[in-house]
Amino acid sequence: MPFESKAQPAISSFEVCHTGTVRRHNEDAVLSLLEQGLWVVADGMGGHDRGDYASQLVISSLLEMTSSLDAPLDNRFDNIQRALQHASEQLVAAAKQISAETIIGTTVVVVALDGDELGCLWAGDSRAYKLRGQTLTQLTTDHTVANELIRDTGMTRDDASCVQGADALTTAVGASTFTPEILYEKVQPGDRICLCSDGLNKMVADWEIESVLKSREGPEAATRHLLGLSLDRQATDNVSIIVVDYG
Repeated sequence: MPFESKAQPAISSFEVCHTGTVRRHNEDAVLSLLEQGLWVVADGMGGHDRGDYASQLVISSLLEMTSSLDAPLDNRFDNIQRALQHASEQLVAAAKQISAETIIGTTVVVVALDGDELGCLWAGDSRAYKLRGQTLTQLTTDHTVANELIRDTGMTRDDASCVQGADALTTAVGASTFTPEILYEKVQPGDRICLCSDGLNKMVADWEIESVLKSREGPEAATRHLLGLSLDRQATDNVSIIVVDYG
């Protein structure tokens, strides 16, 4: 059911969290709190120990967070960042109990809405997109070695993608250095937001995501179509998708 709050049009959303066609268990986790205007995707780091524990800890930490919905959006994100920092410290401590080399981590992307304001926090390569009219914009920038080289050295994307370990994450919840990014911007009636783990965007190109978000009415239809594309292509990773319609 759509949710209507003061100073903003009706908002509706739909979420899926699927194991995919190859992996035996799901290390992704999602959170959709429509009445609080809060959506989260967390992707337990593949190839590491207890990725499912890490992603679920992120979700439980945010569920336990105490934050007034009347608080300004930046105050809410201060609380979100503190909750995630605490979760990150817990994961680092848990990993050290196993071995010095163990990593228990997860990416995260959080979107919150307050009136016509949107806030987005992320760490890692889980993404948030915004469709406005006919144009899809990626709100997040993947925290990878390649993107850091592009930003810090001016290296071209093609050259950076050829560097060894180009796709390696440079931050995550549970990493030795947890350094999320936060952005704020205005939203307009008709905007559509999509959050996803990399299980979607590694199988479905951005232009295809854009096409589906433009053509499918309602967040459920769009979400299920995107999931179907991933599964049709034998999704090798877990796939999590949330679509949020603003007005």
